[in-house]
Amino acid sequence: MTLSYLVKRILIMILTVFLAVTLSFILIRSLPGDPAERYYGDPRLPEEIKEEIKAVFGLDKPLITQYFIFIGNAFRGDLGVSYTYRRNVVGVILERLPWTLMLTVVPTVLSMFVALWIGTFIAFNRGKKLDRFMRFFAFGLNSVPTFWLALLLVMGTGFYLNIFPLQGMFDPLESGMARVISILHHAALPWITLFIVGMPSFAIQVRNIALNILGEDFIITAKAKGLREQEIRRKHVLRNALGPLFSLLTLRIAGLVGGAVLIETIFSWKGMGLLVLEASKNSDYPLLQATVLMTIVLVILANFLADVLQAVFDPRVIYT
Repeated sequence: MTLSYLVKRILIMILTVFLAVTLSFILIRSLPGDPAERYYGDPRLPEEIKEEIKAVFGLDKPLITQYFIFIGNAFRGDLGVSYTYRRNVVGVILERLPWTLMLTVVPTVLSMFVALWIGTFIAFNRGKKLDRFMRFFAFGLNSVPTFWLALLLVMGTGFYLNIFPLQGMFDPLESGMARVISILHHAALPWITLFIVGMPSFAIQVRNIALNILGEDFIITAKAKGLREQEIRRKHVLRNALGPLFSLLTLRIAGLVGGAVLIETIFSWKGMGLLVLEASKNSDYPLLQATVLMTIVLVILANFLADVLQAVFDPRVIYT
């Protein structure tokens, strides 16, 4: 990875963020509803007082002026004050982000390790009944809607069997180690849902990557030397598959963090997904813009990290 490539890539990232933020600003400001409504307290307030409240937040200015004010403040690290929480939006996001990362990272990493074993195993048995069954099973699970599976698990294990809590992140009456256990208990069902949804497609991707590697000349040479299947899988296939796999992992985590609205709504998990939903309902411009900006930056950085990992684990990849 050359210096010129890094400079070019960073410039493209900055331009992408700028264009995405500009487009999201226009779309967010076109949302229906009065964004300062939560500050009125009493909807019967005189119009002149409402106009004064809007002036405090700069909502009385033309849209182009609001845009340049937002961009200027963003460069200084000031993303505004939430109309709903009446606090700096960065603080609100930093409270919610760890919960979403906890919800998404754990099942995604676990699914990668399980898929790594299953995918390479069926790749070595390609064309056999096991390979056909696993592909059929994976494609079948991959076609199941996430919300339907989540609701099914909630009804089955949460409502009827009473194994897991139906909603929430922890029992507010617990503290210390008991609260940690409560958090893990509440997170188990969302984790299971995301694992079931994500692992099959991950396994198929691993299988395809492994099949490409098995067709390389060095694999044929290793087989000619009499190496066992386990040694070929461990020393050659897995090592060469790590780059693409970590690329898939970073992109998948970034995508889940940005698209956690559905799973967090079903399980009442107060993370970034529900925060975006709340901000949309309340026309909370600063909070919504900050969450969109964070998601955009996260996805772009994940793409960049995926390229770096690809170059680190696969010396054949050269970026110029």
